[in-house]
Amino acid sequence: MDTWLRQGNPNSYWLSGMFYPHGFLSSVLQHHARYYKVTLENLAYEFEVAAAETPQEVERSAREGVYVHRLFLDGARWDREAQTMAD
Repeated sequence: MDTWLRQGNPNSYWLSGMFYPHGFLSSVLQHHARYYKVTLENLAYEFEVAAAETPQEVERSAREGVYVHRLFLDGARWDREAQTMAD
């Protein structure tokens, strides 16, 4: 977080490395709600799997929302070719 303060926000956030990721995601929604002057009740999370495989491949931050990396799946895997979850 010290690096974020001194050098600016990263292009992609390590979500599973955060102590309280729910708080981070809530703050992203809150920021969006304030920027667009809508209520939080009218917002929902939407996820899209990006083509980048490492955080270093993310060239710039998201225009809206945030990019996150190093997420984990239990009991499934992401099939990049089919763009879906698989056994």
